[in-house]
Amino acid sequence: MASKLARYIKQERIKQGLNYAELSRLIDYRNINKGMRRIVEFEREDKADPEILRKVVKVLNLDQGYVDKLILEDQAEYIKEFERWLNEPVKMSYTIRVMPAVYLSYDLPGNIKTEDEAIEYVIGKTKKKRLKTWLNLSRKDKVYISEKGEIMGKIKTTIDNASYPYMRIM
Repeated sequence: MASKLARYIKQERIKQGLNYAELSRLIDYRNINKGMRRIVEFEREDKADPEILRKVVKVLNLDQGYVDKLILEDQAEYIKEFERWLNEPVKMSYTIRVMPAVYLSYDLPGNIKTEDEAIEYVIGKTKKKRLKTWLNLSRKDKVYISEKGEIMGKIKTTIDNASYPYMRIM
């Protein structure tokens, strides 16, 4: 979903009668197609290199103060959504690292209710498989366990160290 800033820039680009190719030329892209893709990515997906954003703001003659305000509002909205997601209740699960970049996730059996029971269960599985594992107590809390079944640490997810799954095969 486009941010307030992306919607504003698109609206201003259209208001000024510029298509993607024209704006791409105005921000000095030699490869017009690449420039167009970058502008489209920003308007649709909020992916923008800060330098491109700076050039677009300058070329469209936008008020930098208003742009900064929209950036702060978008950041606040992102943090709010992240916090909402982080606090959603989820079932406890564990993830095993089969090999670098290959992970398998499993739900814990339904009879496991406490953190201590979950840790004990996952340590047992980890010792058997002899693979690195982490126990996902919630989206906030993870317990990392070595191949030997030793607890290596407990991690709290924050906006600065969030790990999102990129792909999940079930």
